[in-house]
Order: sequence, then C-alpha cells, then structure tokens
Amino acid sequence: MTSRTHTTASILALGLALGVLVTPRADASGPDLFGFGARGQAMAGAVAATAESFESVYYNPAGLAFDKRPSFTIGYQHASFDLKSSGAPVDTRDAPALTLGFVMPLPLGGFLKERLSIGLGFLIPQSYILVADIPAPGAPTFVLLENRAQTVSLQASLGIRLTDWLSVGVGTMALASLRGDIAVGPNASGRIGSNVRNELIADFSLITGLIAKPLPELSLALTYRSESRADFDLPITADLGAQFPVPLPELVVNGTAQYDPAELTFEVAGRPLPWLLVAAAASWERWSTYPIPLAYSAVPEGYPAQPEPNFADIFSARLGLEGTFAVGPDTRLLPRLGYHYAPTPVPQQTGFHNHLDSDRHVIALGLGLRHDILRVDFAFQMHHLTDRMNTKVSDTPADNAGFPTISSSGNVFMGSLQVGVDL
Repeated sequence: MTSRTHTTASILALGLALGVLVTPRADASGPDLFGFGARGQAMAGAVAATAESFESVYYNPAGLAFDKRPSFTIGYQHASFDLKSSGAPVDTRDAPALTLGFVMPLPLGGFLKERLSIGLGFLIPQSYILVADIPAPGAPTFVLLENRAQTVSLQASLGIRLTDWLSVGVGTMALASLRGDIAVGPNASGRIGSNVRNELIADFSLITGLIAKPLPELSLALTYRSESRADFDLPITADLGAQFPVPLPELVVNGTAQYDPAELTFEVAGRPLPWLLVAAAASWERWSTYPIPLAYSAVPEGYPAQPEPNFADIFSARLGLEGTFAVGPDTRLLPRLGYHYAPTPVPQQTGFHNHLDSDRHVIALGLGLRHDILRVDFAFQMHHLTDRMNTKVSDTPADNAGFPTISSSGNVFMGSLQVGVDL
C-alpha cells in the first residue's frame, strides 16, 4: 500500500469514526427518569394533581392556572450511576444539570382575570448538549439509563382555569435532534479531506392535562404526554477522486438518540389530616413503540436483519407524601417522601440484543422551606435496580457478548437543590 493510499484510507476511517462518535445513545430524557423540579422529585413524581409553579409545565400544565403570582426558580441537580453488568462495573458518566423555571399569570380582564398563566421550564445539562458515544448493535448497554439525562429539555405550557375547581392546560416539550452529513473527498488542491456538517434541531411533543377539585381537600388529575424522540441521521459519503478510484457505498448512521414513551397518568390527592397531603398515581407508558437504537449502516447482501427491541407497554405506580408545619411567622417546613415502582419494559435478552434493564424501585425524600416570597427545596432519590439474569437461547452465536448469560443490577443516585421567589 502506498503512502498516499494509506493516508486516504486513514482519513476515510477517521471520517467514519467521527460519524459514529457524534451519535448519542438511545435513552430517555432526564425529566422522564428523575422528574422535573425538586418538589416533584422528592415525591417521586406524584404531583400531577397538586402541581405548582414551573413544575406544572411537565407534570400537568393545568396546575399553572392556580398560580396567581409570577415566579422564578433556579436549581441544580446531580445524578451518579452505579450500574453492573454480570457483576462488573459499567463506566457511566455523571449527569449534572441546571434547572430554570418561570411562571407568569397573564393580566387579563373579564372572564380570564386570574385564570390564565404561562410557564417555561428548562433542563440544561452542564457537561453536554448531546452525549457523544454509542455502542455497536448487540453490545451490552443499560439502554434506558446510561446517559439518559444528557440532553437539553425545553418546555412551555399554558393553563386556564375554567371554573373555581376545574382547570385545563396544554404545552410542549422539545428535545434536541441531530442532523448532518460527513463527506470525504479531494479539495481544490487535490488533497483528501472531510467536510462535517451537524445541526441540532428540536423535536416537539405534546403535554396536556386536567385538574378537578370537587372538594376543598380533594384533587383529581389526568395528564397525557405524547411520544417524544430525538433522532439522528448522519450519511457518510466518500469520493476520493482519480487518486483512489475505488467506489465506496454511502454509509448512513441513523437511529434514535432520546426517547420518551407516550404516557397517560391518573392521580388522586387529598388531605386526610390538615397538615398531610397524600397523592397516589398510576401511569400507562407505551414502550412498545421503542425503536432500534442504532440501525445498521452497511452490511453484506443477505445479512440477517437486526431484530426489533420488542419492548412492552407497562403500568407504573407512584405514592407521594407532603407535610406542612408552621415554624414561625410566614415560615413553613414541608417534609416530603415518595415511592415509584417502575417495571422494566425490556424483555428477557435471549437473542441478539443485550439491552440491560431491571425493575426499578425509587425511594425519594426531600424538604421544602417557604418564607414570605422565598422558596427553597431539596430532593434526593435512590433508584434500585433488582438483579436480573438473561439466558441466551441455544442457537445464539457463542461470540455474542451476552452468551451464555448476562445479568444486570445497580443503583442510581440523584440530588437536587433549587431556590425560587414568588414576585
């Protein structure tokens, strides 16, 4: 092989590697994993019927209609992952993120007076906009946990109070998608180089909600979030000119970078005691539409197609508790507890794929402080993944990374702190 040919091949290989390396894993978003805002996180997400402030944009936009004062909130959260595959630690980066939220009741008159509010919420990872690595098809990976919180999430919602006890809301969540291309070829001077073009574009999903308060101490809520996905598409072309006249096929690196399933949640919240709020929620999550994370870019003719993931729809349950205790003039403490049972949608990995996941038990706790216009909230979560063993079927190739068995287990830890003011 000549020096020029070796250089050309190296450049092409670099271009192909770059196309893979800029492609994020197929995981779900940070709000879907941890929740959005410290109050909701401390109650394990059981706040759809009592959503307040900027957290309403995610949990239930109808909650915005009961906010009568403008507010601003800023917070910070940090998540760390202790995941194991067949007992061996899985190197997973931490997920620090900044949270920002705004609520603005609109100063309208007539029927709409103190009935219409808009809210904005932002989750901004502090390390990445999109995570830049991806496993090859068939490689073991915690597909619903690794890098899950590593993408920007933007949310905007509007809530309107139809009566004193009934409100509705609608909003949208935007995730970042990646589009672009990589072209390898000679430039004007005849030298081989690569031209890389990447664009981040928004993928929007719908959030709608309803809150009914038929009794002063009873709230009912219904929230629907449509499927949200951030796809990536990076075609790679090579035209090396007369110096290397070998036709090269176009490689298309595509798949799904982030995926949240369509979700329908019903929640009931009440006060059995004047100082105690109890909320219980059940959610249906449509994971059966989960796509193949990474499509084959180029395979020989007749090569077997990559099997579908075949994830299953699930029902999950949440329970949240919040106390209210006066500790001084205009000062209240609000201790919180939460529990979330999230069964895995991932089937037993008996064949080609090694999508690792387990049922999750989420224990949450937190504390809120209210003093005049000041709000301070802290939350902590521990996600425990139950031990799960996957056994391959007898005709699985011995070189499969999960052959003959592969197991999954681990824990995820998340803490958040936020400060807000009601103006």
